[in-house]
Amino acid sequence: MLLYQFQKGTNPRRVIIYLAEKGIEVPRYELDYANGEHRTARYLAINPAGRAPTLVTDSGLAITESAAIVEYLEELYPDRPMIGSDPLTRARVRALERIGNDLIARGQLWLWNRTGAFPAKEPSPSAETENRLHRYVTELLDVLETEIGENGFLAGAEPTIADFTAFPIFQTARERFDLPFADGHRRLDAWYRRFRARPSAEY
Repeated sequence: MLLYQFQKGTNPRRVIIYLAEKGIEVPRYELDYANGEHRTARYLAINPAGRAPTLVTDSGLAITESAAIVEYLEELYPDRPMIGSDPLTRARVRALERIGNDLIARGQLWLWNRTGAFPAKEPSPSAETENRLHRYVTELLDVLETEIGENGFLAGAEPTIADFTAFPIFQTARERFDLPFADGHRRLDAWYRRFRARPSAEY
């Protein structure tokens, strides 16, 4: 196997954090995003979307979506399940993971318009669009604030793929761009700080 990654990318971090939490060693290749390596013909032949991450399996199949990579590895390495050990738990973890997926999508659109740092994605950032997207992001943050309750992690007492999915968009906004993200959500703010202290969260 070989994992093509971009260490600071929001979606690749879901896989990177999962691997660290699970204790799985996979050979890695760090894509040079600054110089556009992810848009070269060589990489586009592996992942036509030109994004990271991509996991090339031992059979040569390229898995090009971070959620699919995590679930594939979870099936290969079922010990210490990170998706839950019974149907009800797995359903809850998956539900929260889906909210995390939506949060990434909305959060990235918000960042594209808030920062102006992604001209290839959003050549004309709009304050009006940014404000509207911030409302959509806040809707999901409100849901997660309720769902976490007094748990240590999103789905309960132990970290799961739901945490690994949601955490990177927080980290991208707060650390890469020094922007407030869920600062007004007391429980999520505490969760973020708690998870950030874990070795898996280090860049």
